[in-house]
Amino acid sequence: MLTEKTPKTIPFIVLVTSMLLWMSCNTTSNDNVGTSSGGDWLIPVQEVVDGGPGKDGIPSIENPSFQSVNEANFVQDERLVIGVKIDEEVRLYPHQVMDWHEIVNDEINGQHFSLTYCPLTGTGIAYNREINSEVNEFGVSGLLFRNNLIMYDRNTDSNWSQMQLRSVSGNLSGEEGEIIQVVESTWKTWKELYPEAKVLTTDTGFSRNYSGYAYGRGYLENDDQFVFQPRRDDDRLDNKTIVHAVMENQFRGEETVMRIYPIKDLADEVQVIQESFRGKNIVFAGNSSDQIAVSFVNLTDDGNVLDFEPVQDELPIIMEDSESNRWNIFGEAVSGPRTGERLTSTRSYNGYWFAFADFYPNSCIYPNTVC
Repeated sequence: MLTEKTPKTIPFIVLVTSMLLWMSCNTTSNDNVGTSSGGDWLIPVQEVVDGGPGKDGIPSIENPSFQSVNEANFVQDERLVIGVKIDEEVRLYPHQVMDWHEIVNDEINGQHFSLTYCPLTGTGIAYNREINSEVNEFGVSGLLFRNNLIMYDRNTDSNWSQMQLRSVSGNLSGEEGEIIQVVESTWKTWKELYPEAKVLTTDTGFSRNYSGYAYGRGYLENDDQFVFQPRRDDDRLDNKTIVHAVMENQFRGEETVMRIYPIKDLADEVQVIQESFRGKNIVFAGNSSDQIAVSFVNLTDDGNVLDFEPVQDELPIIMEDSESNRWNIFGEAVSGPRTGERLTSTRSYNGYWFAFADFYPNSCIYPNTVC
């Protein structure tokens, strides 16, 4: 059941880090946010709040350094890590580093992207930072909308809502971001899947407790713990349930319907779900044991819709189709007649259920079709 709440700011139970002090104690009035941070907004300006640290107070990483999987001994097996694969290179970005920086401006073989992560909503999204034929760079604005990161681009100083996947104020207002597929899983799983991957290091130029939790371990699990109280309660799922959400074809603001796949409800073994939802042919695959959840548009370059079956015990391969092609977690055909092809990823990302309920109250949880 979904109920509305009057927005309010509440302090954290225990201020475990200096960042928490910034976020919960130095919060300022949002009365002048609209005039001081980009003029007119596409989101309700009264809900844009100053998180406290100020612009670039949470420092993005501009020149990331990487190490081998074997060298990355600061990551605990159960911690989540975000992965990107471009060409043949896999790069891994541990939550333990992203918690403290939220944005990494990176590049692989000429593909410029920003890996963004909001620890309050648990949302990790990679944006193509080539905008209007110019390479851009993203930073942390210090502002939040419904607990979620508002980024800004350094070319135009426009503000971007991470979870809305678009610019919401400034010269680029209304511009939709092009996102790049990311895959989230545990460190234990990544080490087994891609032992040759490169891992973001703690050599950031800043001193942080990268072995800890920026907002305390309890924030990840306590359904009643927030920095800013959500406007809505939706008890269809527990607040901190991690879900994979697929955006419908057309963004319609708060009326956008997200297709929600709760990761905890998946089988321990790989599960494949094929469905048509609001005009989009989706093939979803994942499992609860590795906390993997990925989704693709089920339409090949030559216009065929394939029939997929799960593949067990052969990760990173997760699916085989009716043409005997075998596909990995990044949607790449690694054997069969379509070897070398890559499925188009959906416009999707993982995050906490409470955030999607607050941003997109019409979200539809699988297997329900009427929500």
